Amino acid sequence: MPRKLPDYLPADWPDHARIPTRAEWERAQEEDRVAELAFARMREHPPSTAPTPESIAAGDAAMAEAYKRAAEVVVRRIESRELLSIDEFCEAVGVTCDWLSDALTEGRLFAITGPHGRSFFPAFYADARIKRADIEQVARVLSPRDPSSQYGFFTSIRTSLQATPLDALRAGRLDAVMRAAEMHAEGAPPRLLSVVDELAGQSGPLTVPPQHDPSGSFADVLNGATRG
Repeated sequence: MPRKLPDYLPADWPDHARIPTRAEWERAQEEDRVAELAFARMREHPPSTAPTPESIAAGDAAMAEAYKRAAEVVVRRIESRELLSIDEFCEAVGVTCDWLSDALTEGRLFAITGPHGRSFFPAFYADARIKRADIEQVARVLSPRDPSSQYGFFTSIRTSLQATPLDALRAGRLDAVMRAAEMHAEGAPPRLLSVVDELAGQSGPLTVPPQHDPSGSFADVLNGATRG
């Protein structure tokens, strides 16, 4: 039986997601408004307008504000244990650091950049109601997309599924989720996310996803460190 939702949440709030308090929900809405306003200010000048020091500074400030709000979203996901640190993830899922490194390289897993550039991983990989191999198979299809897009795919209700992909996987609908993932990876219009949600997989400038380098330490690999 579906759980009863507070009146301030939308009716399609995912079943697996924690129900935020009214204060948390209102704060998230305010963050979205701030981010949307920041991007609106960036669009005030027509594309043909030559950039000025003032407009460049305003654009930089708007992006900095949007990333700041997105970083706060990531922090809340970490605090609610929707995202796990390396050690927490390995313990919860029952894997080794070597498995994690290989999974990142092969696209079976993705990392969200958190505070201080640390990598965090989706807790739904530890969901006993879903075959981990199914999640990995879907993640591999989604691997061309950035981490925020992948996270949004798994946790947002898809029209074609009438559910979130995670809920569909819990129901054993791997084939349907794979078709939805293929459409998402090919660039079919996904469910629209807020500006903050779009950026929340980064909390900083976009970077190349970490790749496995046998010559580097595991920490260096996950944090995307480069050698001078």
